[in-house]
Amino acid sequence: MSNSQFIGQLKQNNIQINNLKDQFYRTEAHMSAHENRLSEKVDDFMEKQNFDLKMHTLNTENPHHVTKEQVGLSNVLNEEQATKVAFDNHLDDKKNPHAVTKSQVGLSKVDNIQQAAKTDFDAHDADLDRHITKDERSYWNSSDERSKSILAKHANDQTNPHNVTALQIGLGNVENIQQAAKSDFDNHLDDTFVHISKSDREKWDAAQLSKITKDNGSILINVSQGVDFQSVAIGQRKTFTFYTAETGINTPPVPTRGMYLYSSSTHGEATAFGNDGSLWRKSLSSGVWSDWVNYESEQGSIKRLAAHSDNTDIHVTKTDKDRWNGAVKYANIMLKNGATVGTRTPIYAKWGALLVLRGHVRTEPEIVFGSIPAELVPFGGAVKSVPLSGTGGTANLIIYDNGDLKIKYPDPADSNKMGGGYYLDVVVGFQKGDAT
Repeated sequence: MSNSQFIGQLKQNNIQINNLKDQFYRTEAHMSAHENRLSEKVDDFMEKQNFDLKMHTLNTENPHHVTKEQVGLSNVLNEEQATKVAFDNHLDDKKNPHAVTKSQVGLSKVDNIQQAAKTDFDAHDADLDRHITKDERSYWNSSDERSKSILAKHANDQTNPHNVTALQIGLGNVENIQQAAKSDFDNHLDDTFVHISKSDREKWDAAQLSKITKDNGSILINVSQGVDFQSVAIGQRKTFTFYTAETGINTPPVPTRGMYLYSSSTHGEATAFGNDGSLWRKSLSSGVWSDWVNYESEQGSIKRLAAHSDNTDIHVTKTDKDRWNGAVKYANIMLKNGATVGTRTPIYAKWGALLVLRGHVRTEPEIVFGSIPAELVPFGGAVKSVPLSGTGGTANLIIYDNGDLKIKYPDPADSNKMGGGYYLDVVVGFQKGDAT
């Protein structure tokens, strides 16, 4: 290759390098602008998502159209219920609040008249002025058969000819119903299976009314596919056990079973145990939900640490360290055409993706003074500036594709004639082939 061809080649290489740099800067600017636009789009999207989520969370008008069957109240009617106070007041009302009539209680024939007291009745019974004696009856019967017949008929009359009432005989509060025998009443009174004690009543009155599981002890809430765990937790307004499917919304990425601890509508804690042995936690604080956090077990940490330690993509090997720490194997440059060793033997080495030349050589310019293996030479060769020894100055070291080495353009030109030589301490990158 002539000097003019070589210079032309260098200029062409410089033009190509400058073009590549220009393309690189324009591409970098384009990527930066694209990244900024993408970041703005992502920020807008996240802001809208956060707003929509907040509006949905604040919606207390049953946005999911939850039915009474879904919350376990299918048998409850949508009608006003009496308060405990109103019910107790009604229960204690002794003034016939339902307007019960005597016909309804089987006493339609009873008159509402005052009854005689027992003392009055006894006094009346002993009043001989109003009652007849046996002798008087015999006398009257013997004297008047018609009177006798009438009196006999009246005496035998069992249809209450005087219209005696229950109130008149002191039984105004007695209902016209069949009465239980005293033995049956006593047996019923002593039956502790149908009656509760004072301690039973106090225990049941103080019992927890909100269930955290089903009656059989199983999970209360099933957060299945497409169901939002956060909405369920807020909607329950209590502590409860749950199951989550991995296809649920705002659920762990694995099927879990756990418990939500309710504090208020804006605070709570959820703990879930995954089918794969994982442990998860999610918090509601001041109305803001955290993400599910996976608390790793000791066994999981050991496995992850082992996997991390074995990852050679992010860790260096001893071979890497030896190569990077200077464990480079040098070989002597094969000298040619009368070139001789100067103060240091000319050597070369492959160091990663670099070609390293070191040493001091004495040679005439414009001749091939030595060579190295062609597979170590960068594609298209290379040109490096090297210092002259003795008088000072520089020259160009030409490294050809085939591995040949030559000194060109020494300045001053008579350096080698003065016995100086050239220092070959250079590093060349972008090596072709396998440079590892």
